[in-house]
Amino acid sequence: MNKILSYLALCFTLIFSQFVFAATMGQPDNSSVGKDEVNAADVLKLEPESMAQRQLQTRKYSTTAEEKIRNACISVLQDSGFTVENTDAKLGTILASKQREAVESGQVAGALIIAVIFGVAIPIDKNQSMFASIVVSPAASEKNASLVRITFSRLVWNDRGAVSKAERLEDPEVYQTFFTKLSKGLFLEAQSI
Repeated sequence: MNKILSYLALCFTLIFSQFVFAATMGQPDNSSVGKDEVNAADVLKLEPESMAQRQLQTRKYSTTAEEKIRNACISVLQDSGFTVENTDAKLGTILASKQREAVESGQVAGALIIAVIFGVAIPIDKNQSMFASIVVSPAASEKNASLVRITFSRLVWNDRGAVSKAERLEDPEVYQTFFTKLSKGLFLEAQSI
């Protein structure tokens, strides 16, 4: 249950961190009245980066066998060390997570240098939870095709137990690797291998 709550909190944070809201702490002066207003159309406007990210996260497969696609997705996730937390066939969703170490040698070296020079201990990243969220759905543009969209994100905790990072992974290689494995899995399943 805690993993699901952590995942939902991460998703909530990532979704709303993309929106920029102008706000001030006190009463605005007359010169900034127009600057602090948020227009609903601006909040919901898709930026070019959003479309590029969506293209990176989505692939179309020439089959309507969504159950086979979901099963292949689950296999790829499990082969990559993820634990499947939740699936919903009706919605076509799969949620998975895995725990990994987050220690980076450069960060440790920097913390050590600061500790020696200034006598101050700074926190370093220690553990991370990685999350994968998949949606399998019929392709609207093609009758006999399905879309698979996956997003990877992570929460990182430092050695003091505080969350130091909550971010969506945007490295194209991560997504390309997943879709390459998925394509191979679907091919093997189609060949009954």
